[in-house]
Amino acid sequence: MKTVPTIAVLIVIACCVFATAPAAQAAAAIGAESCGSTPAPNAYCSWQGGGAGVTIGPSSCNVIGACLYLGSKVTIGANSCNGYEACDYAGYSGAAQIGDNSCDDDSACYGAGDDGAVTIGSSSCPGNQLVVWPGNGLGCNNPGSCNHAAACYYAGNDTGNTITIGTNSCNGYGACSETGSGDGASTIAANSCNSDAACENAGYEGISSIGHDACLGSAACYYAGSYGGTSSIGSGSCSGDDSECYAVGFMGNSSIGNDSCNGFQACYLDGYETGSIQIAANSCNGDQACSYAGYYPNQATIGKNSCNGFLACYYISDGYKATVGAGSCDNYEACYAAADTSVANIPANSCDTYEVCKEAY
Repeated sequence: MKTVPTIAVLIVIACCVFATAPAAQAAAAIGAESCGSTPAPNAYCSWQGGGAGVTIGPSSCNVIGACLYLGSKVTIGANSCNGYEACDYAGYSGAAQIGDNSCDDDSACYGAGDDGAVTIGSSSCPGNQLVVWPGNGLGCNNPGSCNHAAACYYAGNDTGNTITIGTNSCNGYGACSETGSGDGASTIAANSCNSDAACENAGYEGISSIGHDACLGSAACYYAGSYGGTSSIGSGSCSGDDSECYAVGFMGNSSIGNDSCNGFQACYLDGYETGSIQIAANSCNGDQACSYAGYYPNQATIGKNSCNGFLACYYISDGYKATVGAGSCDNYEACYAAADTSVANIPANSCDTYEVCKEAY
C-alpha cells in the first residue's frame, strides 16, 4: 500500500528535474576533414560560446592554430583558412563570411571582421580543389581571395560598415591588410588588388571603392581613400606597374574612371591631403602621367582620353586649379605643370604635341 505514493513522489521529482534542465547549446557546423578531423573545439578550431552561428566547410582550418576564437557570425567555405592563425579572431565581435579557397596562408585573414563585418569572395575553381596563390599546378588559374600571408589581416576591423572583397582578389603579402578598418568603408571587386600591399589600408578611416581588374601592382592603391578621404577607382585602372595610384584621396578626394592611371606612379598622390582630382576614362596612362594632380591644396579635372604619355600632366595643378578637356595633353610633358602661375583651362582636343602647354598658364 505504501508503494503507490512513493512512485508518485518519484514521478513528480523526475518531472521537475526534466522541466528545469537547461536546453543543450547548438554546436558549430563543421564539414568533413576540417579542424584537424578531430572533435572541436580543439587546437585547430575554437569559438565563443557553444559554437552556434559558426559554419566551416570541408577541408578547412587544417593547421594548428588556424581558426581559433571565431565569433558567433562566421561562415568559412571549403578549402579555406589553412595556415597558422589564418582566420583567428575572424568575426570575433562582428561578422565574417569567407568563401571557398580563400585565406590560405599564415595570418591571411587574422581578425577579419573583428568588431566589424567582412565578406570575402570565393574562387571560380571547380569543385573543392585547393589552390594556393599563385597556383600549385592543380590546373586552376583562378585562386580564391586573400591567399597570402597577412593578405586581409584585420580587414573590416572596428567598423560599422560591411567590407566586401570580390572573387580572386587581395592575393599578395598584406594586399588588403586593414582595408576599411577604423570605421572606414571599402569595396573591392573581382580580380583586383593582387600584389604585395596593393590595397593595404585602402578606406582606412575613409571610403574606398575599387572596380574589377584594378590595382594590380605593388602598393598600387595603398592608402587610397583613407584618413577621412574618399577614393573611387574604376575597372581596369591603376594596373600594370607599381604605385600607380598610391595614396590617391588620402585625406582628400579622388575619382578615377575606367582604364585610367596605368603606368608607374601614373596617378601617384592625386587628390592628396585636402586636394581633389577627377579623372575620366582612358586617361592618365603612362609613367607618372598625372602624378601629383590635384595635390594639396589644389584641384584638377581631366577629361576623357586625355593626359596619356610620359609626364603628360605631371603636377598639372602645381599652383592653381587645372581643367583639361577631352582628348587633350596626349604627349610627352604636353601639359606638365600647366597651372604653374594661374588657373589653367585647357580646351578639348588641344595641347597634343611635345611640351606644347608645359607651364603655359
